[in-house]
Amino acid sequence: MNSSLTKTHFILEEKKRLEFSQSLFSRLEHLKLPTEKEESFRKFPLGSIDWEELGFDPKAKLTITENKEESSSKNSISNQKIDEILGLIKSHLPKDYFTSVSILKSGRVDVYQCEDGLTKIEESFDGDLARFLFRVFYVPQGTSSQIHLKSKSEHGTESLHLQTVFDVFVFEKDSVVEVLDEENLDEDLIQFRTVVVFAKENASVKLHHFPFGGFRSKFFLHSHLLGKGAEVTVDGVSALANRNLKDLDMEMHHHADHTSSKISYKAIVTDKSHHVFTGNLIIPPNLKKVVAHQESFNLSLNKKARAEANPKLEVLAEDVSCTHGATVGDIDEEQFFYLLSRGLSPEESKSLLVTAFYGETVHSIGFHDEIKERLETSIREILVGGK
Repeated sequence: MNSSLTKTHFILEEKKRLEFSQSLFSRLEHLKLPTEKEESFRKFPLGSIDWEELGFDPKAKLTITENKEESSSKNSISNQKIDEILGLIKSHLPKDYFTSVSILKSGRVDVYQCEDGLTKIEESFDGDLARFLFRVFYVPQGTSSQIHLKSKSEHGTESLHLQTVFDVFVFEKDSVVEVLDEENLDEDLIQFRTVVVFAKENASVKLHHFPFGGFRSKFFLHSHLLGKGAEVTVDGVSALANRNLKDLDMEMHHHADHTSSKISYKAIVTDKSHHVFTGNLIIPPNLKKVVAHQESFNLSLNKKARAEANPKLEVLAEDVSCTHGATVGDIDEEQFFYLLSRGLSPEESKSLLVTAFYGETVHSIGFHDEIKERLETSIREILVGGK
């Protein structure tokens, strides 16, 4: 594994990591591999996975992996703040088997303190062994920053391999943050990833999710708007080809008055690929002045490709404004024939309409133009290169 280590990066002290894992162990050790009967995995083919090929035994009792190597990095965050972050994680820990696997088997916790300006974090790895990650991204109070998280995997054999990831983002009071989360995964990777977001008072967060590649991927996003005035916006584009499956669950949980959230996600599927999007807005009783929106747009380029959208609302408060919507369809025939009538070829017309579908999302990103152009290139290559 290669990782770009910046001055903002350190590895959590082993003693503190072990104390944290042990404090959760009684809650986690009894969790079992989910089945397709469970709502979150009803579209994910867990039953067909050859776990032996992945080098992982889900029937084995979970234990805590210890790391005997001494870390040379020094904490850039106070122990008091570290304890507060770990307490937040404990209080809002997803009850998910693969999140538990990441926590107990990671062997280390990578912590990134993201200051003003751009923080670029690149992770790349290759190999046949199962891999488990636990990472924390911390943004201090009043910080205005961009975070570019770029993950890349390469694989030299035809066998499948496994990765589980647990990522935690903590945005302190009055922070203004834009996160670009970009995955470039090899076609033999099965990944289970959970992302938890904590947005405190008046924090303004934009999270852009662009997952490319992989064979099977299950992604959970749990956003907690903890403080008054917190705002969280999530968007992104999935482009799928071949037999790729991506199953996304995104949740916005409002905990305070005067909070706002939005999910706006797009998927494009071709060949025999399959995309599943499930969104959930959770607003408990007695909250006031909450605004929450959710939308999912899906474009199919092949009759054998599938895209599904499952919007959900759990709204128990009255003084709120909530909307949701979803579309699943093919290229608009009227627009297609109009472009043909203007002299464009079928290939040019199709390309233009597909680009228009995802282009607005890509260009809304506040990152450098070169990054946006590269994202567009990645999407085009996936959709044109699929057989």
